[in-house]
Amino acid sequence: MTPIIGILLAALALWLLACVYYGYRMRFVGFLAVLVGGLALNMGWMVVGLSAHPFEPHALVAQASLAAHGLGTFLLGLLIGRAVRQWRATAVDSGGV
Repeated sequence: MTPIIGILLAALALWLLACVYYGYRMRFVGFLAVLVGGLALNMGWMVVGLSAHPFEPHALVAQASLAAHGLGTFLLGLLIGRAVRQWRATAVDSGGV
């Protein structure tokens, strides 16, 4: 693996973790900011690094794929956050025993 591919994969992983975090915290505006920022960086990489035109079918499919991955990880964060909140709400306090 070349260093640039490693850097891009690490950036993708951090971006996906940010999407999960905003889903877990139920921060919709923050998620939209992360989503738009990730889409902008992805388009910048495709135009500058790969010499693609912004409205090529392959570039649009890549953008749609990135948006779907971001939305999926955001929804995963929502699901995890809801499970954690329900778990904490049903916890039994063992204070006096």
